[in-house]
Amino acid sequence: MKCLIVTTHPLNDSLCKLLGKYVENKLTQIGHEVTIEDLYAESFEPALTVSERESYYGESYDSSNIAEQVSRLQDAEALVLLFPTWWFGFPAMLKGWFDRVWGPGIAYDHASDFGPIKPRL
Repeated sequence: MKCLIVTTHPLNDSLCKLLGKYVENKLTQIGHEVTIEDLYAESFEPALTVSERESYYGESYDSSNIAEQVSRLQDAEALVLLFPTWWFGFPAMLKGWFDRVWGPGIAYDHASDFGPIKPRL
């Protein structure tokens, strides 16, 4: 199984990074293919670009700036999210990853009448 592990912590000696390595080792040991996406190490930009926002409800969402992240998400058969709880929620970096990478045409489709979305993943 192809597994994507997304870690979101700025410190390399954090519990999140340690858990990420542990999970990666365990999944690899039992034969899974593992990809790590470390949002801080990759300097992921969490803010939507103007082009992404303008195309959000258009015919084609502009995911050209995040093609690698989209490809990793679409290839994954399992997803592991590792992040700290800050102010009773997940970090802004991870929120931005959801906003940008889980966009329309990738994670879901808008209904033609803008009713409930249609899942794609």
